[in-house]
Amino acid sequence: MKRYRDGAQYEQKYTVDADSNTTILDLLIKVRDDLDGSLAFRYACRMGICGACMVKINGTPRLACATKISDLGTNAVYVEPLTDKVVKDLIAEL
Repeated sequence: MKRYRDGAQYEQKYTVDADSNTTILDLLIKVRDDLDGSLAFRYACRMGICGACMVKINGTPRLACATKISDLGTNAVYVEPLTDKVVKDLIAEL
C-alpha cells in the first residue's frame, strides 16, 4: 500500500487473512482496526454508489466497497490514492 504522511510518501505492507469474497474496503477496515490504527481512508456507504472509497487497486481506479479479492485474479493487493493530490494516506483531494 502506498501511504502519505506529512508530505512524505512510503510503502507499507500488511498481511491480512481473507477469503475471495472479502472486499478491499473490508481489508482496509481490518488493517485499521487490528494492525494500524493510524491508517486513513474514506468511505461513507457500502452500496458501491457514492464514490467516497475510490482508490487505485492494483493500478486501476475502483470502489473499495465493491471490489472483492476474487475480482482481481490475485491475492496480492496494492492500494494507493486515486490522485497525486493526497491529504493523508489513501485520502485524495478531489
